[in-house]
Amino acid sequence: MANSSSSARKAAYLFLTLCCGALLALAGFRIYDVYGPSKIVVGGIPFGLPAGSTVIRGDTPDLSAEMAAVPVQVQTELRRAAELARSGSLSSAYDIYDGVIVLYPDLLPALLGQLNILFEMDSLTDAQQDRLFLLIEKLQVRFPGSGIAAYLESRKIYKSGNESAALELARVASERAPALYQTRQWYGKLLMDNGRFLQATNEFKTVVSLSSGDVPAAYESLADLYHRSGNLDSCAAIVEYALSQFPVNVKLLLLRGYLDEYQGHFDKAEKIYQRILAFMPDYAPAREAASTLGEKSPPGPGTGVVLSPQDRAQTALDILEPLVEKYPENLPLREALGRAYLKGRQFDRARTQFQEIQKVDPDYPDIQQRIQEASITRPAPINKNDGLTANLNRAVDSLRESMSPSKVHDFSTMLGHYVVRYGATPREFFKKYSISNFRPVANNVWQESFYIAPYKHTYTVVFDSLNHFREVHVVVYDSSSNSNHFGIAPEVYTRLLKQNSRISGIGNSTGETDCGDGLIIDAAVWETQDNFEMLARVVGKPAEVRMVRFDKTALPPGLKLCDYNKYLNQY
Repeated sequence: MANSSSSARKAAYLFLTLCCGALLALAGFRIYDVYGPSKIVVGGIPFGLPAGSTVIRGDTPDLSAEMAAVPVQVQTELRRAAELARSGSLSSAYDIYDGVIVLYPDLLPALLGQLNILFEMDSLTDAQQDRLFLLIEKLQVRFPGSGIAAYLESRKIYKSGNESAALELARVASERAPALYQTRQWYGKLLMDNGRFLQATNEFKTVVSLSSGDVPAAYESLADLYHRSGNLDSCAAIVEYALSQFPVNVKLLLLRGYLDEYQGHFDKAEKIYQRILAFMPDYAPAREAASTLGEKSPPGPGTGVVLSPQDRAQTALDILEPLVEKYPENLPLREALGRAYLKGRQFDRARTQFQEIQKVDPDYPDIQQRIQEASITRPAPINKNDGLTANLNRAVDSLRESMSPSKVHDFSTMLGHYVVRYGATPREFFKKYSISNFRPVANNVWQESFYIAPYKHTYTVVFDSLNHFREVHVVVYDSSSNSNHFGIAPEVYTRLLKQNSRISGIGNSTGETDCGDGLIIDAAVWETQDNFEMLARVVGKPAEVRMVRFDKTALPPGLKLCDYNKYLNQY
């Protein structure tokens, strides 16, 4: 009986201990909630953080309080400057901020607004450059060791080209001032450029919530991120919503045009590009998008080759053209060929097919509409200067091609795929390939160059010290390329990737890899037991593609992607 009573007391003590512990924990939580770090609770903003999520303020300054401390007229001017900056009128916004700062030299919203505009401007005058460094120094002295100071330093050294240090400082800034959406937006951009899409997504969603959905840059970045990663459904959802809030945002409109192109809706895409150019005639991405209409491939991180709508149309043409030639009286077959010509933007040929149908059967369903579609649609306009340069380059290429030594480069020998075993001697190699097409460029190194307009090909064949065939280096340059890197791979890289995939099979895509000092490589790799191939481009050099083919046994072990850069640029 005594043992039973003792056990009951122990159980009671344990229960009381647990209750007291729970009460102490609850009290501690309440104290921390009241007296701990202050937080911001965000609402349910579309494409932002879940409603009720909290963001710690850190050392984020209270910009709203500073805005409220100035007259209403000044607040109105600041809002007008912010709207002008969002619409791309950076110079006008800069002037408004400048006028406010004259009256209120220490007003933080105006100082940050003007600083951000200076960071975004493509080129600065000497006076603006001095102004930028003066404002940075002023705020870093005012907020030493703060998130703002780290943010400004990150943007400053990014301008000098030190991207890795800028990324680290941006991380520090977002940790110290997590509720300042400018730091989160900047950190997200650098993460995205570094290929860290998952982290960048969270930063952009946080910006959407912290700004209450009033900052279009957050939606632009989030949509661009989904676009780069190949998540086109999510990209389309964000673009559709954001354009309902910011209907003339050029970056969102440009993405809308890309999405229409991927689906083969070329007329819709062209109208969007022309709409952008109507109110921003000098916006280069829209002009380039219009000039490459139908040639773009959906981006994505996976392996393999993605065909553009124009390439898919060409595949259909390869099938339909011989069939129509064989069965010219088959009108549905001829209509299918006309539609394929339309998708490939060969409008004259499409119209010819539809007119042939009309001659045979004037009442053929919708034939008038088809003729009209082929008649009113026009090729995408190109910039006069760019077009003249491209035509001159193509003319020069044609002359070079006609003046080149006579040689045959069939499909199987393109991109340096010489059908000679590794270890072969020069005698064996030049028995199969005419030595007259090559010139010696170094000891045991031979090189040939030729043009297949508009591409210049340079292939370098390397023999080792024992005169054994060991490797091939390839450089292909597009002399008439107007393309640039805007979230998609340039045309020359995409075309050569498809070509090599038809020769060597589907390779493995590496995605974009930051090799430091501003060097970002995008590549595809093919590897077998005795052969290694890499086709690569450097982001920022859209007209040039390089490739290496190696005897795998000749490569040092443990090489990483960036280690191949010295081989890619060796010749």
